[in-house]
Amino acid sequence: QIKSVFGEFAADPNGDGSIDVQPGWREKNITAKRVPILGSITCHRALFPQLTHALRDVLHAGLAFTIDPGDFGGCYSARFIDSNPGGRLSHHSWGIAIDLNVAQNRPGTRPDIDHRLVRIMEDNGFTWGGRWLVPDGMHFEWVRFP
Repeated sequence: QIKSVFGEFAADPNGDGSIDVQPGWREKNITAKRVPILGSITCHRALFPQLTHALRDVLHAGLAFTIDPGDFGGCYSARFIDSNPGGRLSHHSWGIAIDLNVAQNRPGTRPDIDHRLVRIMEDNGFTWGGRWLVPDGMHFEWVRFP
């Protein structure tokens, strides 16, 4: 589903778990834009309307304080999950996942994200990694258009 919505790319793996994405795909699809609360971030161009709407909902709910812009972990990061070259590609490789409040939400630890923020993100078509078997409380990724 992700490839059909956001495109498919060729990539070369690197020893550190990152990948070199086909430049043509990256230039066509990955861009930097300003979004509420976070400022300028780099994601897939098709994600921005949805992410912007979600973050505006956070603002309008008076919950901007639940996101620390200085602790934003990024969106586009071409790599394998956990930088493990033997694993699957991270959805960050498509620029369709974001990491919020990284310092207090390390993978495998008890998530520390305001559940009102989680609800707004889920209502806007994102899934939250804090519900996974091995929790990743900082992680939100696209699963559907709202």
